Amino acid sequence: MSGRSVVITGRGIVSPLGVGFEQHWSAVLKGEPLDGRSRLVAPPELLLPHLARFPKKQQKLYNRMTLLAMVAAALAMEDAALAPSDMDPTRFGVYLGVNLVGWELGLLLGFLEASESDAHPGELDLARANAYCMRAINPLDYSLKTLPNLTAGYLAIAHNAQGACRAYTDGPVGGLLAIADACQAIREGDLDVALAGGADAQTEDLVYASALGTGLVAREGEAGTGMVPAEGSALMVLEAEERARARGAAPRCRVLGWSSVVGGSRLAAETEGDVLAGRIERAMREGLATAGLARADLLALHADGTPALEAAERAALAALPAGSRPLATTAWKRFHGHLGAASPPAEALAASACLERGMVPGASVEPATALVNAVGFFGEVACLALGAGGGARAR
Repeated sequence: MSGRSVVITGRGIVSPLGVGFEQHWSAVLKGEPLDGRSRLVAPPELLLPHLARFPKKQQKLYNRMTLLAMVAAALAMEDAALAPSDMDPTRFGVYLGVNLVGWELGLLLGFLEASESDAHPGELDLARANAYCMRAINPLDYSLKTLPNLTAGYLAIAHNAQGACRAYTDGPVGGLLAIADACQAIREGDLDVALAGGADAQTEDLVYASALGTGLVAREGEAGTGMVPAEGSALMVLEAEERARARGAAPRCRVLGWSSVVGGSRLAAETEGDVLAGRIERAMREGLATAGLARADLLALHADGTPALEAAERAALAALPAGSRPLATTAWKRFHGHLGAASPPAEALAASACLERGMVPGASVEPATALVNAVGFFGEVACLALGAGGGARAR
């Protein structure tokens, strides 16, 4: 891809493994698989100290997803040693993959009960519903906690990012699409810096109940029977490489290229296996091509625990020409669960650590390039290609 080179200079993450990238990475290195749990949250005792960063009155306006994103963004900016005053705010953007936010389950149940028709039980009485909303629901509180694009807006306000501010409600692929679009804006000179990645709170009651309804969630105590929803946020600071080096920042890695392929009209797990495998294989081939690579040393598999999807991803990998297959693969969701829109960015950050340190946990490979896969619930696919940053490798 032509244009300015884009590098990652800051990493921030909140996950069930820890708060802060090094804490998360240390847990990844331990390689302790999930113990059959059906959902995972960020450890409260590790998250609590970071909440002092934000006024309590402000925290009351945040939903869970926004709170996780605010912590991860602050950590990423600190890791990059960047402050809002260090840059032109109009050339600083926010690109964030998010989930559709569910209303608090108790409030929703109260609304449904109060709005039921007396004449026709089980049906909604619109007049009663409207009357209930007018007297029982604070519209400001409702809008501030349920509009998914507000999470990106809160990040932009907190860090004085006055450039593009975009939210992607594209499920698991949204986080990678956000990173790709941010990189494109920097490559083309529209921005100099961006906060990009994803945030999700799949363990919130209504969102979790929706996931259960798809039949894709792992059965309690039975590993390998489906995905394990988790909450988290993974944000990275992306910069034009010449700007980063001019201010003395050591790039974690370079972003080399990306690709995306549209999905279908059915859940990925219900799609014919060869169709889904074809989409994944095409996305990997195109991701390598945009990066100018014959193959990637490391492939971070989507591998979300859904048997049909994992079989399709294995078939896609086998369909690649022998010279295009990676030297090593990883499946990090088996440690931290499925972080939704935050999963692919979290796995991209873990891949950046592999490139930075010249190692892959559990494999005798010193990677210089990596590819990260993301597969959406309806079979859409995105891939991100990364390369070593060119600085001295940490061990």
